[in-house]
Amino acid sequence: MTEAGIILLAYLIGSIPMAYLVGRRARSLDIRRYGSGNAGASNIWVHVGKRVAILLGVFDVFVKGAFPVFLAERIGAGPWIVVMAGLATMVGHNWSTYLRFTGGRGVTVALGVLLVLAWKELAALVAVGLVGWLIFRSSALWVGIAIALTPVWSIILGEPLHITVLCTAIVVVLAAKRLLPNNFSAHEGDLRKVLIHRLLYDRDISSRDEWVYRTPTETRGDG
Repeated sequence: MTEAGIILLAYLIGSIPMAYLVGRRARSLDIRRYGSGNAGASNIWVHVGKRVAILLGVFDVFVKGAFPVFLAERIGAGPWIVVMAGLATMVGHNWSTYLRFTGGRGVTVALGVLLVLAWKELAALVAVGLVGWLIFRSSALWVGIAIALTPVWSIILGEPLHITVLCTAIVVVLAAKRLLPNNFSAHEGDLRKVLIHRLLYDRDISSRDEWVYRTPTETRGDG
C-alpha cells in the first residue's frame, strides 16, 4: 500500500458517518439539525440515547481513531506517515466526505489516535479533563484545556518530534472544528464574542442547555 493510499484510507475510515446513520436509524432524525449540530457521540447522547452514544463513542475511539493508526504501523509505515494517518482519520470524522464535509467534533477519534501513539499524553488529558469537570462542571472548557496541554506533556516527557507535532496538530484540528462548526448560529451579536464562546465552550451562546437541546425549528436559520 502506498503512503498516499494509507492516508486516504484513514480519511475514509474517519469519514464513516456513524452518528448520522444512528440518528436516522434510531429516531429518523438528522443529528446535524439538533443541539450543537455535530454528528458525534455527545449530540447523540442528548437527542437519541445514552447507551447508543456510549457504543458510538467506543466505535469512534477504536475503529475510527485507533484502527487506522494501528494498521499503518502494522504494515510498516514510517512514523510521519503514521502521524498523518492519525490526523487524516480525525479530519475525515470532522469533515466527512459522505456528509458534504460536515461531521463531529473529533475528540473521541483523537483519543483513539493518542491511545496508540501517545498513551501517556492520553492519560494526562483524561486526568486533567476529568478533574476539571468534577470541580467546575464545565466539560467543553476542560476538555479543551486538557487537549491544549497535550503538546506540553509531550515536550515534558521527552517524546520524539513526530509525537509532539501530532499533539500540536490535534490541538489545531480540534480548535478549527470548534471555530468552524457544521451549523453557524442565527443569533445576532458580536462575532468576536461568538468565536470566544466557540473556542472555549464549543457553543455560540452562554446557555449550555439552550444550545444542546435545540431543535430543527430553533436551528433553521443556521447555514
